[in-house]
Amino acid sequence: MAYVGIREAMKNFKDALVSKYNSCPPFCRLCEEACARRGGKGSFEATTIHAVDIPEVDFHGVIACIQCSTPRCMEICPTGAIAKDDVTGIVRIQSEQCIGCGLCTLECPYGGVYYNSEKQKSIKCDTCDGEPECVIACPYGVLEFLKNSETVKRLHEEDFLSPGVRSCAGCMAELGLRLALRVLGPNTVLFGAPGCILPVILGLDTQSSTKVATFPCLFTNVIATMTGVSRYYRHLGKSANLLAFVGDGCLADIGLQTLSGAAERGENLIVIVYDNEGYMNTGVQRSSTTPHSGWTNTSPVGGSYQGKAQKSKYLPLIMLAHEIPYVATANLAYLDDFVQKLTKAMAVKDGLSYIHLFSPCPVGWRATADSGITISRLAVETNYFPLWEAENGKVVLTRDISSPKPIREYTKLMGRFSHLTEEDLNQFELFVDKRLDLIRSFSHPKT
Repeated sequence: MAYVGIREAMKNFKDALVSKYNSCPPFCRLCEEACARRGGKGSFEATTIHAVDIPEVDFHGVIACIQCSTPRCMEICPTGAIAKDDVTGIVRIQSEQCIGCGLCTLECPYGGVYYNSEKQKSIKCDTCDGEPECVIACPYGVLEFLKNSETVKRLHEEDFLSPGVRSCAGCMAELGLRLALRVLGPNTVLFGAPGCILPVILGLDTQSSTKVATFPCLFTNVIATMTGVSRYYRHLGKSANLLAFVGDGCLADIGLQTLSGAAERGENLIVIVYDNEGYMNTGVQRSSTTPHSGWTNTSPVGGSYQGKAQKSKYLPLIMLAHEIPYVATANLAYLDDFVQKLTKAMAVKDGLSYIHLFSPCPVGWRATADSGITISRLAVETNYFPLWEAENGKVVLTRDISSPKPIREYTKLMGRFSHLTEEDLNQFELFVDKRLDLIRSFSHPKT
């Protein structure tokens, strides 16, 4: 079967109204009220989003149409009153054609189509034509409207990384590199260093894994090598996206001096550190970004040892102190945010851009192979890994979590934290709050 291009494969990847599962305050109706007010409707009979409260099982959530790619409501409608917009992906009910039979309300497996007894017509969410009033009305961050179509527009048609690579099952770093190359495109020179991703960059035997120029380096000379290539390109009067995609051991630890020097000199480079919080490629040893109390083979648990004794180094703020044009944190559970940040980094022409990418390692973190996205999302939702960016020193939180989940929701997914006591978790939470307060002290309101 021919390998399908990214845009062809994602042709149904439309803007979407999403909600966090079971995250609503009990008996809140702000979204319903906003929907009822839309267009002066005023009646809850015309509301197309509904809060669901089941206190017996402690469930408080919200239901609205998810704009299915192949809507069953459309298929069963006997009058053809329901149609899907090929451009926006919105599934609409043409009221004048609806006969009020209600078959669509019965056929929808998600409970997203409703019957308005006042008008004797079926109704459903149309996302307010891309500006959902319910999202604006929700102060708890439960509802979000994802501009997925804008994300797809920034991706190149071609995948520049082989469909099959040598990374472990569930490797989030491989996904990060694949996405970065799709944004940066063919005019990219990729630099790597010893670590989990270098075998991916090198390929297998005489076969390359990438369709861009690659340059394998040592731990200590990645940035120096990039600087030399940059000067040579400048000598030729050419330009390219010079990308370092390396682990925390390389630049948070061993190669930090060269990174600092390039930042101070104003080298025009893009640097992404995929942070799996340890030296995973060589057997799961601690690094400076390994969290306090985290298990590794060199910060063991047992006897007088309770994981890493030191707090983790936070490289993004160190890079912020260099006053470079662009610094950001990124997380693969928030692809739109990562893609936007890659686009901004690529646009910088007067200095270094640094992106710190959260990269769960299922093997080294003692987690299941399919848990990477869940761990990544909870890292943000608990404020363990805040998402922010700084353009020319102005820090803005790109995902401001006002009602964070308890840190134990994050730690319970990984065996490396299974030894933590209730008191340990309380101290962990305090550390998370303290680091977030430090980031907030530099930040400006998002515009």
